[in-house]
Amino acid sequence: MTNKIRLLSSLTTTSTTAAVSSLIGSSVGASIALSAAIALIASPAKAADQALLDILLSNGAIDQAQYNELLNKEALEEADVVNIGFANGSGLNVKSADGAYEVEIGGRLHLDYIDHSFDSRIGKDPISGSQVRRGRIEIDGVFDNNWGYAAEFDYAKNKVAIKDIKLGYETDGGASLYVGHQKQPYSLSLEMSSNDIPFVERSADNYLVATFTDRAIGARYENSGANWFVAAGVFGDAMSNSDTTGDEGWGTSGRLVYSPIIEDERILHLGVRGSYREVDIATPTMQIKDKTTDFSGLSIVNTGALNDAESATLFGPEMAAVWGPLYVFAEHTTTQVGRAAAPDLEFSGWHAAAAWSLTGESRASRYSMSSGEFKGLRPAKNFDWANGDIGAWEIAARYAAIDLNDGNVMGGTEDALSIALNWYPNRSVRIMADWSRVLDTDESNTIRMFAQDMDIFTLRTQWNF
Repeated sequence: MTNKIRLLSSLTTTSTTAAVSSLIGSSVGASIALSAAIALIASPAKAADQALLDILLSNGAIDQAQYNELLNKEALEEADVVNIGFANGSGLNVKSADGAYEVEIGGRLHLDYIDHSFDSRIGKDPISGSQVRRGRIEIDGVFDNNWGYAAEFDYAKNKVAIKDIKLGYETDGGASLYVGHQKQPYSLSLEMSSNDIPFVERSADNYLVATFTDRAIGARYENSGANWFVAAGVFGDAMSNSDTTGDEGWGTSGRLVYSPIIEDERILHLGVRGSYREVDIATPTMQIKDKTTDFSGLSIVNTGALNDAESATLFGPEMAAVWGPLYVFAEHTTTQVGRAAAPDLEFSGWHAAAAWSLTGESRASRYSMSSGEFKGLRPAKNFDWANGDIGAWEIAARYAAIDLNDGNVMGGTEDALSIALNWYPNRSVRIMADWSRVLDTDESNTIRMFAQDMDIFTLRTQWNF
């Protein structure tokens, strides 16, 4: 629903309330003017203008000369309309009449409960319990038609973390260049919002990717056409890097997507990606490890510190497809670590997954070629107990594997299966239930020996706007 607020210009193009305040020149007048401005929101424009001035005159806030001046000047002529609205499932949006200026405020809240079922001989307790996984406020917008900005802050875990903060320019043809702290273009799973992926957590192999290609400070270019998308950038370190002993590392990443089929009920998405990163020369340390959940912090595979690492090169394919209510996707990554005084290392990981909408909705309508990714499922009908509408229901399954063994590094191997049941009562709320099992490891240490057959249950209540 959108409310249209008619803004009135004074002789100096300020609003009526500002003009009145300047004429009155007192805090009382400013308070009255503010109250009157609020009244204007819910009133027909011309009637509200006249009524406002009548009230101010009768209360002695303005004299007759000021009343006549405001009434007769161009301040009460038709002016621009500002659209303020709450779209269904979206945040607060404010947009100027000419579209040159826009701001949108949104956010997300992810509340999780996690429980591990495991062999006590594992030697380390994978913590179970509840947490605020994410609690974010997001602000983005446009100014001067083509300039854009975005900022996203996470307030979970009793601290403030800057996720995105960037400024950029967008051409009318769809190309854009943004500088700031932002995502690096590499993985489909990491590029997709946590609001949209069909599982509570991303798969274990994504730790092989995120270690090198998660958010960082840099410049990112994007462009897209009818059936293609390209993104590339150059980046320094993440804002969370607190190392002050030497120069920061740097890297470059790129992602290319081609979609030969884009139809109402069918999508075929094919992509390749690559990344290269050099570490800080003063502290050349890398470490790759997974976590069973964000809350537990238990790592099943872990390379330990790779103290002589100089660089990392990542590459691999991605694919996704939609056929009606069926959605499938898969990714593979090879990570090569260059070392100064030892042979180079090569690790790998992959996942394949499928999701099925039990209520018939298709993710084809949620495919964004301009970003090369899929948005979350939307129910055809919102949940309504009285009318018997049940929202959207989805089941999903995923198999993932990661191999961190090479040369003299025995980081371990892990295979895992995940099953998910998701309920979307409306566009803003999602209830998720996930079960994951560690199917196999190389049993090369105590944790991996007894981590096999570990079960992880996760419940999430999600609200995004």
